[in-house]
Amino acid sequence: MNKKKTSGHLDTTHSSCVYIPPLEGCHVEAWLEDETIAQEKIRGELTKQQFLLDLLHSKISARHERGRTTAELDEHAWQVQNSITAIKRKLKQLVDALPPVVSLDTTADSRCIEMYEEKQLMATQGMLREDISEERQKVAKLCWQLENMKQLAKEEEDSEDNKDSDDTDEQECKLEEAARSALLEEITRLRSACADLRARLEMESLTQRELPNYDSL
Repeated sequence: MNKKKTSGHLDTTHSSCVYIPPLEGCHVEAWLEDETIAQEKIRGELTKQQFLLDLLHSKISARHERGRTTAELDEHAWQVQNSITAIKRKLKQLVDALPPVVSLDTTADSRCIEMYEEKQLMATQGMLREDISEERQKVAKLCWQLENMKQLAKEEEDSEDNKDSDDTDEQECKLEEAARSALLEEITRLRSACADLRARLEMESLTQRELPNYDSL
């Protein structure tokens, strides 16, 4: 004979679990009015609703970062937050052993205050997300400017190095030109001296030929 055991929102049959998703916001109030629901089931539903809210907030943040609209997700998150508030209120009533029926006016006022506070928190959260997105854009822009400044500084440094190298090469060229000029002048002087010496030798040779040979007399 098969046994079926129900715990919270998990039904176990033949060691297989069937997951029951969180209740929709429009059904939470009616579900909480059932006095036969155990606290364990209510706490289980609270855990599911909180997990769903965290998931919605993650999706909203991702859409904000991509610059997409989040109106539908914001509305869903608002409904889930209201469900969480209602469940917590029910649990508080059960823990404090308060009468299940309270004044309608008091309940309405309390719910209005809680809804107003939650709306303010969600609005603040949205503004903070926008501020974070703007700050990230500013940081990215500053990083880009810093990288450009580093690149310009590197190019200027390379330009200075090239300029110094060009100046050094120019000085070396001037020194080589001066040395070449001095060498050419020395070669010219030596050639002139050689020509003069050759001319003197020729004159000396002619003179020796023209002189009479006194030894033969």
